[in-house]
Amino acid sequence: MIDGAALDIVPDDPALRLRPAGPSDEPFIRHLFEEVRTGQFAATGLSGPILDQVIAQQFSSQTAGYAAQFPDALSLIVTRDGTAIGRLLLHCASERLHIVDIALLPADCGHGAGTKIIESLAASARQLSVEALTLTVLASNVAAHRFYLRRGFAETGQAGAAHIAMRKDLT
Repeated sequence: MIDGAALDIVPDDPALRLRPAGPSDEPFIRHLFEEVRTGQFAATGLSGPILDQVIAQQFSSQTAGYAAQFPDALSLIVTRDGTAIGRLLLHCASERLHIVDIALLPADCGHGAGTKIIESLAASARQLSVEALTLTVLASNVAAHRFYLRRGFAETGQAGAAHIAMRKDLT
């Protein structure tokens, strides 16, 4: 298992940084989840208090699930010019780094931050002789799937009924 502190993930953009998440980041992480998921759930026709309740339940479920499945995951906040714009949740194993979750505020998508994070994560992993980056992506999230394919990830199979497992070899 790699010590998360050994990772030096520094994007080549001086305005973009990653820092460890702390308890004071909980409101931002919740806000990020709401921003990312509200559009997805609104497409189902839900709105108002019912939508708010579903989003809150989904956030609690995701948080508990990640904590149970990846108790030692490294939680990082992505900042641009010191302002939080996203989150990276990373499980560090000796042979691979597994991206448990990566999300940017919708307003910050499409400006290169995601690419720079993935590139700097791969560079840091190579320095530690890590073999691969892995992740799972919702099969219905076509944009994210294409994003990962363009960054050198390849499909390795299904991960449950709704997810696609992907891997980027670093050696």
